[in-house]
Amino acid sequence: MRQGFERFLWSSRLSVMIGVFACVLAAFVVFIMGVKDVVHMVALLWDYVLTGSYEVRNDLVMVVVEILDTFLLGSVLLIFAFGLYELFISNLQAAEDSVAGGKILVISSIDSLKSKLGKVILMMLIIKVFSYFTEMKPSSMLELLYMGVIVVLIALALMLSKDKK
Repeated sequence: MRQGFERFLWSSRLSVMIGVFACVLAAFVVFIMGVKDVVHMVALLWDYVLTGSYEVRNDLVMVVVEILDTFLLGSVLLIFAFGLYELFISNLQAAEDSVAGGKILVISSIDSLKSKLGKVILMMLIIKVFSYFTEMKPSSMLELLYMGVIVVLIALALMLSKDKK
């Protein structure tokens, strides 16, 4: 009875495959959204070349920032899918045989997965703050000071997230 239950409990880890498939599918959807944004960027670039409009230039900068954000989100989903698979199912043999696999997929515990995801999410947040900064026009010295403090805090967060040797 106990052996049967333990076998069932161990096999239940395979339910994680639902999350792995969902994350991979979501990553593909996000990458398709990113490609659509790139096509939109090319159209804006063409408008900017023809008109030289400052508004079109601002729109172009915002689209580029959104493209970075979109592809980073797709990367987060893939890293999460890879991490779930490696933690609960098995090591990815194709990744172990690949030169790039050692750079991306060294996930040995939940903490290492959280660390990898945290760094990518931090980059997404930095990009989002950058996009807000491009839209902001500080109207007082205090607002400018707040923007400076935010930049210092971002630099501190990047410093603290750096791997220790």
